[in-house]
Amino acid sequence: MAASDKNPAPGGRPRGLLSWFVRNPVAANLLMVVLLVGGALSALNLQSQVFPTISPGTVVVTVPFPGATPAEVEEGITRRVEEAVLGIDGVKRVSSTASENVGIVTIETSDFSDPELVKDDVESAVDRLSDFPPENAERPIVVAPKPTGGVVTLAVVGEVGEKTLRRAAEQLERDLLTQPGVSLVSLEGARDYEISIEVSESTLRRYGLTFAEVAAAVRESSLDLAGGSIVADSGEILLRTNQKRQTGEGFESVVVRTQPDGSEIRLSDVATVRDDFVRAKLSNSYNGRPAVFVRVSRAEAEDVLDVKAAVDGFLATYTPPPGVELVEFRDETRLLRERVNLLLRNGAFGFALVFLFLVLMLDLKLAVWVSMGIATAFMGGFMLFGALGVTITMVSLFGLIIVLGLVVDDAIVIGENIDAQRELGYSGPDAADRGAHGVLSPVVVGVLTTV
Repeated sequence: MAASDKNPAPGGRPRGLLSWFVRNPVAANLLMVVLLVGGALSALNLQSQVFPTISPGTVVVTVPFPGATPAEVEEGITRRVEEAVLGIDGVKRVSSTASENVGIVTIETSDFSDPELVKDDVESAVDRLSDFPPENAERPIVVAPKPTGGVVTLAVVGEVGEKTLRRAAEQLERDLLTQPGVSLVSLEGARDYEISIEVSESTLRRYGLTFAEVAAAVRESSLDLAGGSIVADSGEILLRTNQKRQTGEGFESVVVRTQPDGSEIRLSDVATVRDDFVRAKLSNSYNGRPAVFVRVSRAEAEDVLDVKAAVDGFLATYTPPPGVELVEFRDETRLLRERVNLLLRNGAFGFALVFLFLVLMLDLKLAVWVSMGIATAFMGGFMLFGALGVTITMVSLFGLIIVLGLVVDDAIVIGENIDAQRELGYSGPDAADRGAHGVLSPVVVGVLTTV
């Protein structure tokens, strides 16, 4: 039978999108170029993060209440805030924690609600509370936490004393925040500063003072308060008292009382002022040496690899203070880079195997175009990633590695079937058309099963 007899009549040809592209090679090649170029550009601009970002969907109200017991915090802070926010649209659940000196109310938002809008409503509800916050309590702080992800943790290590180590970590924190691309840096494993003033009863009696008198002197001498303004012909003068004391030495000079003879009783005469850390049992070490940890995180819109590159660039020229050593304690981007390298290695290896197998077993031209099909499929996927807002994460890379094997297998199956149709005597376009349609159903079912 002649080859021309095997070519089906026009009415017997497969029809559909595949057949249309086979009969219109210009459109097929143009689509391939668009997918390759668009996918390459999209892949270069894809945001990378270790794990997908999940919004916490919460609003947190924090009210500091210095000197209050948990019972006082519950009665004056948390219970009143709970009652105020329960009826707000978008609030799903409310929980609170009342502890010494602070009350925290956590508001869980409903599905599909905007945490920012709920935050605004919560702020308005709290502001409408009468006689709130209680006396001596600070203003409420209302925030909608943003999702963040860790990038790298640095250990500031040295046996130079807790204060020196803390100051070195704080300086490192400030220096990192000046780097372009680094916006979230925090200290971990460090006690908070505290200035404590200890007054004994015997000392108060000796000077004829009361505890309330000492407390009032401290309170009135450490102020940062606006006092209005004076408007004159020459202009406006703003009045402000900026005498907030930040060190223990500053508090020691506070005048508690002025005697009739002009002598002064200062706070250092009647009290012991300690400028140190809070009295909490906290100990951190790295390889047996005292350490403070500096954690660098990324904001929601930042690329984790770009942040890590900025940190590495800074550390290349950073010189720690004498007696202090800087160690990269935890690199959370390492797994992501390893997964990317694994995908690239598997992709190159699979591409080479497919090309070599098809060249040896079938035909060079077929091998070239099947291999190009693998690259086109992946670049088209990357272009969709950019359009749909998909990011490069451990999860998406795992999916790509699985799909890589699937695409390679399907490319070999389709290429072999097209070659079999050519051996039966069909022309190039007809062989491509029939070969692709011949395995279309099992290929589609196999892909959907893996998905």
